[in-house]
Amino acid sequence: MLFNSHIFILFFLPLVFTVYFLLRKFRQHEAGKLFLVLASFTFYAWWKIEYLYLLGGTILFNFLIAEALYRKRHKLLLTFAVAGNLSVLGYFKYKNFFFDNIAGLTGVPTITEKIVIPLGVSFYTFQQISFLVDTYRGKAARCNLLDYSLFVSFFPQLVAGPISYQHEITPQFNAEKAGLVNYTNIGQGFFLFSMGLFKKIVIADSLAPYVENGFDKAIALPFWDSWAVSLAYTCQLYFDFSGYTDMALGLGLLFNIKLPNNFNSPYQSLNIQDFWRRWHITLGRFVRDYVYFPLGGSRKGAYRTLANLMSSFLLIGFWHGAGWNFVLWGGLHGTAMVVHRIWQNTGNKLPAYAGWLLTFLYVNACWVLFRAETTFDAIKIYKGMLGMTNIGFSTSLTFKEEFILLGICIALIGFTARFKNSVETAKNMKFSFKESIMTAAMFMASFVMLYTHQTFLYFDF
Repeated sequence: MLFNSHIFILFFLPLVFTVYFLLRKFRQHEAGKLFLVLASFTFYAWWKIEYLYLLGGTILFNFLIAEALYRKRHKLLLTFAVAGNLSVLGYFKYKNFFFDNIAGLTGVPTITEKIVIPLGVSFYTFQQISFLVDTYRGKAARCNLLDYSLFVSFFPQLVAGPISYQHEITPQFNAEKAGLVNYTNIGQGFFLFSMGLFKKIVIADSLAPYVENGFDKAIALPFWDSWAVSLAYTCQLYFDFSGYTDMALGLGLLFNIKLPNNFNSPYQSLNIQDFWRRWHITLGRFVRDYVYFPLGGSRKGAYRTLANLMSSFLLIGFWHGAGWNFVLWGGLHGTAMVVHRIWQNTGNKLPAYAGWLLTFLYVNACWVLFRAETTFDAIKIYKGMLGMTNIGFSTSLTFKEEFILLGICIALIGFTARFKNSVETAKNMKFSFKESIMTAAMFMASFVMLYTHQTFLYFDF
């Protein structure tokens, strides 16, 4: 089931909201949480019911391991459990990648098979690993199976994050006022959901055909087309993922749950480190807490720090997908982080405008590699952007489309680089008539265009 679907907006969400708060109003708190777990399972099973067994199985497995770790903190048991979680992720997401590469190196026939990646497996696997490690470290509070199931399966964050920690979520569900209808949260939540829906339907999905045409269908792209297509994807990915995040945070607020923010105006960044503090915040936080710090962080000398940075970003790249383009994308960001750290140590600083421009152009160039289905597609875009194809006009776009698309993308980037993001706006909302009309208008404009039901880009990761 998708957030951007009629069945979710018109039936699932109103029904789940009403029943949940009715149960909690009549002090059936455990029944309310159980209903929310079952609703979340239904939400997940709507996509493919077979993988509900995987979700349920991993929840039960990790809960039992956590119970054992509460009784005795045994490092071997933690290692076994983490390896078990990673093996599930590895089978569904990376099995074919490894066998294809082994076949390519050895010349033996490949034994790959078609495997459909379960929706959200990358997200809920990392979320459960964090719980196991925190339990071993003594940082996670002990909880029952119902609370743990709700922490993992809560539908607003199940399929594409944000990656949350148990100590952030479970206490909110068990708070004294958790079952009371909070109109401030509803107002802010509806605004965020409407804003996210608008970003996804009106902006991101409108750019998608141009991106697909330029990356996947065009044989060659001249200079202006290449820049238009690359910037279109830079905008599409931003508004698609930030739109999903807004919707997830908004849905959480409807149920009085404040999920961790995943976006903080990343296209306002003045350097690459700042970008990664703002883009996909919870993934960066997870890698920092459970990979970078355990490797030694910045505590074991300059060279070890740079190696840890590179290792962390190679992992971030590989987490996004089983392809060398993702590994290279992660390596390019890791290289940029290493260069930035060395530059920082010199004590020099770039002017703010130069830092912003350099960071944005680098990020935009890296997104080309992130999006490209093949090496040819990436090279095609890069050659066009560098003027190596020709400086002429369209092959995939008309002259008019070309510059309209460029103008729209530049305007969108300027908007994201200049104004407050939706989460900051929601916090400061006073629910005036003007704000209410704006929210209703965004929702209605998006709802009217709800006819394609395109999935969110990060569902692929």
